[in-house]
Amino acid sequence: MKKLIFLSLLIPFLLPVSDLYAINAVASIKDTIGEVQIQRLKRNIPGRKGLILNDQDIVITGLRAKATILFRDGSEIRLFQNTRFVIEKSEEMEGNQRGFLNNFILKAGSFWGKFTKNTQQTKIVTPTATCGIKGTSVSLSERNGRLNVSLSTGAVELENEDEKIDLVAGKMVNGITQQGSFKDKVTDLPYRLVMEPDSSKLNLPTTGNESKVDFTLQVVNVKTKQNEYRSGSVFFSLRTDKIVFPERVVLNDRGYARVTATIKPFQKADYGDGRIEVIAVAEGESAMDIGTGEVLLTFDIPKKFQKKIRIDAGSGEVN
Repeated sequence: MKKLIFLSLLIPFLLPVSDLYAINAVASIKDTIGEVQIQRLKRNIPGRKGLILNDQDIVITGLRAKATILFRDGSEIRLFQNTRFVIEKSEEMEGNQRGFLNNFILKAGSFWGKFTKNTQQTKIVTPTATCGIKGTSVSLSERNGRLNVSLSTGAVELENEDEKIDLVAGKMVNGITQQGSFKDKVTDLPYRLVMEPDSSKLNLPTTGNESKVDFTLQVVNVKTKQNEYRSGSVFFSLRTDKIVFPERVVLNDRGYARVTATIKPFQKADYGDGRIEVIAVAEGESAMDIGTGEVLLTFDIPKKFQKKIRIDAGSGEVN
């Protein structure tokens, strides 16, 4: 018995460092562009696709660099250039319903984030203010003691030393400082990136084949409904890797782009409830006044993957 106890205590010290980090993984890097570094235990690690991230890791993006972080609950963060982002702590909540408590620090820089509704409670601390995140599509920028926040969906609680407000969807606030009131700085998001598929019903390919779906993107003035001439790159967020967008999508000078996504054969885990939401994000701090575009794609689930519902004849309970 003593030998077993001794071995169980010894195992963590015998495991390679890489295996220990895999056990403690809280997120991973989905993709990178340009120079991305991870500061971990006083050493720098080059950021790369698939790299496991842990509590206390600092993700740093260089000039014109970007990095996408995917968390265990499906929440996703897209870091933009010249950003220092700390994963202070991410832990699973106890209880029957799976969820996560996240504490992050945005030391400087900017990002867009999609935080999964009902599965997480996230707090983001900046040198200026604290952000309490609910199921949300939000952009943050912290530079030179000023915080800008842009909210497309969900809700965010913002608090500095003197004031606390709830920011609602379709609003933005620029120039929050560490002290002083900022509720009078809240304005409507003036623009939106509209995303429209040629068909919202997908034609899923069979094994060994591929299919396509085309989208139109256009920046639109929310009040006038007129097209807005705003160029820039676009990032796409969705829960499956079986729908693949081009690596680089750029709106032209008229704020317009035509995009073709490739659909690969689905596996069992990809079908879900027969729906996939795609979010299109105008990237960067200069595009924080452009709300995200969302579209819901549907498809038929093969009978062998459809969930079966059983109703107890005696009690009437659904299983």
